[in-house]
Amino acid sequence: MKTNLKGVTTLKGEAVINATKDRVWQELKEIGAIQNFHPLIQKSYVTTEAESGLGAKRTCELLPMGQMLEEVVEWNEGNSFTMEVIGGKMLPPYRFMTGQIELTESGGCTNVRFTFLYQLKFGVLGRLMNVLMIKPQFKKAPPKYVEGLKNYVESLPH
Repeated sequence: MKTNLKGVTTLKGEAVINATKDRVWQELKEIGAIQNFHPLIQKSYVTTEAESGLGAKRTCELLPMGQMLEEVVEWNEGNSFTMEVIGGKMLPPYRFMTGQIELTESGGCTNVRFTFLYQLKFGVLGRLMNVLMIKPQFKKAPPKYVEGLKNYVESLPH
């Protein structure tokens, strides 16, 4: 993941889910089903034949508006994956946007960490726009993602 570039913003969310890593992975690996637990996504669906794994793509209809097209660019079965935003509507002018989800198990519970990285276009102007408008909105997404996943998985029948 691109972490040391000038103007890159890194946002994180982390939660401990009272379920095994395998159970959490079962919900995450179906990349088109993110709408089931992410409160900022109105609708999501896979746009490739493969529903998971490297190269799989999804579309997410965002709340209150907008759309993201994403592709799996890293896949570590049962442990982590990285999605890259490859298009969309009503998104800020970005150079890149990636989101990585990582799972670790401890004592029957699963620690889930979501790291969101992005860099805006337009140099200094983009960085100013980020500070004033984009980051205040985006910083809510990683915690909502992991908390939504936690609440969803823990509410499922065992």
